Amino acid sequence: MSPRKKETAVGLDISTNSIKVAEVEVDRGEAVLNNLGIIHLPEGVISDGEIMDAVTLSNMLKELWSRSGIKNKRVILGIANQKVIVRPIELPYMEREELDTALRFQVQEFIPIPTEDAILDFEIIEEFMTAEEERMLTVLLVAAHRDMIQSFVDALHGAGLNPVAVDLKAFALARSLVEHGISPEEETGEEPGVCLVNVGAGITNIVILKEKVPRFARFLLRGGNDFTAAIADRMDMDMGEAEEVRTGKQMNEEALKILQQEVFNFVGEVRRSIDYYVAQTQERNLAKVILSGSGSRTVNLAQELNRGLRMPVEPGRPFQNLRLGNLPFTAEELADIEQSVAVCIGLALREVIG
Repeated sequence: MSPRKKETAVGLDISTNSIKVAEVEVDRGEAVLNNLGIIHLPEGVISDGEIMDAVTLSNMLKELWSRSGIKNKRVILGIANQKVIVRPIELPYMEREELDTALRFQVQEFIPIPTEDAILDFEIIEEFMTAEEERMLTVLLVAAHRDMIQSFVDALHGAGLNPVAVDLKAFALARSLVEHGISPEEETGEEPGVCLVNVGAGITNIVILKEKVPRFARFLLRGGNDFTAAIADRMDMDMGEAEEVRTGKQMNEEALKILQQEVFNFVGEVRRSIDYYVAQTQERNLAKVILSGSGSRTVNLAQELNRGLRMPVEPGRPFQNLRLGNLPFTAEELADIEQSVAVCIGLALREVIG
């Protein structure tokens, strides 16, 4: 008997400043990170999570595959932008297969776009009984504009890639930033919720998990670039110098005051998102914030989140749920990029943990 062929999954995160790709090998149920690639994107190719220049994006994807040496062209693509609607809804109970088919006929009242113009997905949150003993489901509905998804598919095809799945970046973060396995709290049925805050260059993803299942997801059209631009504009600095202030590589007291105010305002936006979730669910048992993304390296951001949200804040560890293979990075380089690759790793882990 020939040995069982090992499977690989490729997660692709196209962001404002860069493209990140992770190749994960699945070997007897264990995930191994076999390859990791990052390439910088020119300004203006991606804006607010949408494609502005498809030709350049296709060329950069080709360059990334060439540089990284990844042979697999089948990819799982992550999305997060204003053309994605995410909201919890309640539906009569049905089996998952039936729900997959019936969703299009059940959800028009919940989304502001015609269902024929949308691509739909869902996560089952919980099953419950009404006072009238009717069996119901709470489902986290995802509806994305079909034309927006098609623009990504076309750009990937232009690079010779085949998108086998499109996934919400929020769902990917839930796979990479929360430790797999059963926690002591789960065993006692008292596991508190967790808030994931992934601060990218242009978009911030906020995800609230309960029992490791996403219950809430929201995007903010703000990220590390906005902090940097505020410093550059008000201090008449170039973006490179302002970026060094944002990340703590250069000290400038006046610039840091500007940054502090921007961070304070940003934390207020995150808090309002969490407050909205609490108001809708009455769920107040949130244990901590897990912070990730390239923008998470902003000076004092973790401290301000801790102060503003009144929760402990810890750095994300997307390498925790897999074994590192022979990667083309030093240990120092891996430590430097780990916060930035939570999404692409979580996308690849879709094949491992669903």
